[in-house]
Amino acid sequence: MAPLRERIEAEIENIKHVLSEMPESKSSHKLSMLELAGAAALLQNFYNGIENIIKQIMIFNNIKIPDGASWHRDLINSAVKKGIIADSTSRELQP
Repeated sequence: MAPLRERIEAEIENIKHVLSEMPESKSSHKLSMLELAGAAALLQNFYNGIENIIKQIMIFNNIKIPDGASWHRDLINSAVKKGIIADSTSRELQP
């Protein structure tokens, strides 16, 4: 298995690629349903990348990864409590 740093760097590269493909918010009202679905998929890929980085750090540090219906939110909250991400970052991810 690749070292933690390499796995995180790979996720960051994926996130950068996803962000480069996202349409500008100014033009989102002009998108077709198909284009909106594509943009939604890109947005989900962005959040999956963030979650993957947090999960890799938690696994590396033997921190339990939340499960259950609200695991996405619980993961972010746990990452804040463990000092993996800043509270301000978690607030930016909420919308």
